[in-house]
Amino acid sequence: MTASNRPLKLLVPAAPYASSSLVDIARGHAHDNPAGRPFTYIDYSASQPFDMSITYRQFDQRARQIAALLQAGGKPGERVLLLYPAGLDYLCALFGCLYAGMIGVPAYPPLNPRLRDRLAAVAQDCGARAALTTTATLDELRDEAGPLARLRWFATDTDLDVTGLETAWRDPRAHREQIAILQYTSGSTGTPKGVRLTHGNLLNNVYLIALHMQFRPDDHNLSWLPPYHDMGLIGALLAPFCAGVPVTFMAPAAFLRRPERWLAELSGRRCTLSGAPNFAYELCVDKIAAETLDSLSLDLSSWELAYSGAEPVRADSLNRFVERFAPWGFRRRAFYPCYGMAETTLFVTGKRRDESPRTLSVDSVAFAKAGQGVAFANIAPEAMTRELVSCGQPATDLDVRIVDPDTETERADGCVGEIWVAGPSVAAGYWEHPSATAAAFGAQIRDGAGRYLRTGDLGFMHEGELYVSGRLKDLIIIRGVNHYPHDIERTVDHCHEAIRPGCGIAFCVPVSNEDHVVFVQEINRRDVARADEISACIRDAIYRHHGIQPYAIVLIANASIPKTTSGKLSRRPCREQFLEGRLQVIAQWTNPRLADMRPVHAAQPETPLPA
Repeated sequence: MTASNRPLKLLVPAAPYASSSLVDIARGHAHDNPAGRPFTYIDYSASQPFDMSITYRQFDQRARQIAALLQAGGKPGERVLLLYPAGLDYLCALFGCLYAGMIGVPAYPPLNPRLRDRLAAVAQDCGARAALTTTATLDELRDEAGPLARLRWFATDTDLDVTGLETAWRDPRAHREQIAILQYTSGSTGTPKGVRLTHGNLLNNVYLIALHMQFRPDDHNLSWLPPYHDMGLIGALLAPFCAGVPVTFMAPAAFLRRPERWLAELSGRRCTLSGAPNFAYELCVDKIAAETLDSLSLDLSSWELAYSGAEPVRADSLNRFVERFAPWGFRRRAFYPCYGMAETTLFVTGKRRDESPRTLSVDSVAFAKAGQGVAFANIAPEAMTRELVSCGQPATDLDVRIVDPDTETERADGCVGEIWVAGPSVAAGYWEHPSATAAAFGAQIRDGAGRYLRTGDLGFMHEGELYVSGRLKDLIIIRGVNHYPHDIERTVDHCHEAIRPGCGIAFCVPVSNEDHVVFVQEINRRDVARADEISACIRDAIYRHHGIQPYAIVLIANASIPKTTSGKLSRRPCREQFLEGRLQVIAQWTNPRLADMRPVHAAQPETPLPA
């Protein structure tokens, strides 16, 4: 029987109210299916890749061992940093925290020195008392001072060599309102904020993911996504685990170095579920050579659900991927555009499985300026159109509204506004940031009941489906990673003596179907002779601290950068002036790789910012 006509039998975790915590689900799997293998990690570090797997019983035992280690010197509710490369050790450590009744704080392993300041800021912000890691990572951090030096450190690849350690574990009786994970959202060196995800948030959202993606008994998920962020952790690992769907995963670097590995593993293992941000589909089209595809003998017909999220989903990217890989068995209906964020645990909207994604054509010029609404009909034949991709329908139990960010009144279908969300998947707020929590999580629609999360994203509803059209806040998303412009601007402020602090602006523009950063900086006329040197310092600082290769560095005349009447930097007007060629440019460096490509002007609608 083919995938398209077989009977629909869903595989979802128990309804979210049937369990008290993720610990209940993990222990239930260990009891009901002890020999089953929930996770398999593909290790590409050796000359030949090899698999490492763990059974439900082994996973439960390892989690109890780690929990016992933590409980011996800690208390329930303490925050524990998790510093691991991608692999089984990380997942065991995360559940070890949950089994201990402590709060796991996923973070990137800080082997790159530029990440250590951010890690120290995370440790300081959450008041971490302990850290779990590997021996290799611990050796790298032994000489660290500040918040990291005050932690209790455990290397779980060596510190668990105690016979029967798991018998010392004490069940913390975790409950739905208890915080399970702090998911830090800042992607750079600024003051980070931890999203408080409760067991109830997680149980609800993994249930919604399994329900709306229609997990089935023969599904198999493959992932290369970073397991420290919401999409990779909750969407690719926790949701399948809770539903009993096996997961095979690899390190993000394994994909980025050789994108064909993703498709080859999908084909060889007959995986049915896998997804990534939009840039990954573009990377496969652009970087995998025809001769490489021929040598792989791909068969992508088993890939039934290719989800796309974490950054804007582009219709052109979907079309190009389908055209390139249809001969290898990929079907357009497999694409699953979806929308969500860390503050909603993850999933907010998505389409039905086995339905082709819907798109909508709009007048691109009119749409870019659509502050009150957008017309879908009567587009003139000569008009430049923009094809928007639907992110599907709101998930069960989630209330999604489109709201005027100034008046806080709900907008009608087809009208652009800020996306607001309410429901049991919406997080409990930010850790120890009451004012930021009140501003983001306490919104109320005028003359309406309930409290909503202000997502900061722009969109509209059309025929019951959500179209995400832009970003209200100035968040920059590069290859699925969030970067805050003020963090990048702060980095540049002190990278060269000729830089005038507080007079630089970062923003992104779409170039060749992918967002890229532009940095505009004021300099004095007397420094024109050093323009090349200054530009090189700026792009080097942005790359070293944020991992971003800019599209352009633009040096402009002193006192010409756009600012508000109160002296604040005006990023949107600066972006518009750059796109329209109206900046007082002294010198400009453009990335040679992208020099022949031009940014798209009508990329962000001109919708007023909230007060």
